[in-house]
Amino acid sequence: MPNMKERIEVMAQRTWQSIGSDILASLEESGMPAIMGRDEVIEVVCDANYMQTYGCDKEAYKFWTNLPTFDAKMEAIKSAFPHQRYGW
Repeated sequence: MPNMKERIEVMAQRTWQSIGSDILASLEESGMPAIMGRDEVIEVVCDANYMQTYGCDKEAYKFWTNLPTFDAKMEAIKSAFPHQRYGW
């Protein structure tokens, strides 16, 4: 059984897999390159309860939201996104 950090990483990756193509397409439609930096991807994944909706792990989401600081939350998912840029 994966530990909670691994579950949070999987939750974040599932979220990006669910919303990433829509976000990249939106960038293209706006005339911008369909490329996002790591920090931008993390920010989008953490936004608007997307991880709750798309992450498929209510227990991990609750644990993540109860981390004491913003930095702790970012540290918990940072390793889920090892690349400097994301796009197609």
